[in-house]
Amino acid sequence: MGMTRRGTWLRYGLLSALLIGIHLGTRWYFSEGVYQGGANVPLRKFPENVDVLDLLTFTPVFIGLKFLAYDSAVRAFTKGYTPPAVIVVFIAGYLVALAMDIACLVAAARPIADSGFALLGPILQTPFVLFLAGAIVAGLALNKDFPPETQPDRSR
Repeated sequence: MGMTRRGTWLRYGLLSALLIGIHLGTRWYFSEGVYQGGANVPLRKFPENVDVLDLLTFTPVFIGLKFLAYDSAVRAFTKGYTPPAVIVVFIAGYLVALAMDIACLVAAARPIADSGFALLGPILQTPFVLFLAGAIVAGLALNKDFPPETQPDRSR
């Protein structure tokens, strides 16, 4: 899963599957059973109140494409230059934004929550985290092209 196109699409597919699973799992957890008794709604009754089209399109489109753009931009800036610092910053930005998106999906799954405001997080908040991490990666990658600093000769 390196910094290649194939790795980018593999990460996009895995991320989409993970977020769809988390979204579906939290909707099941916060379904009517949590508030009306000791057990959750049985799985055979649960899909009745889930909009599958929304679930399968929102997460990969609005959340996944953001990560796909971040991944592609980082790959374009680094162009094979992948020292450990670049990889650490790339992964840290990815994980922080992913944690924020998961928190927003969990908040949006609650029936008593305002889902619109909870879902604005993945659209308005996490792109700043990805932009900041991408700017740091670009700075590290572009810094390698600067000529080395030379000290003036003070021996005279």
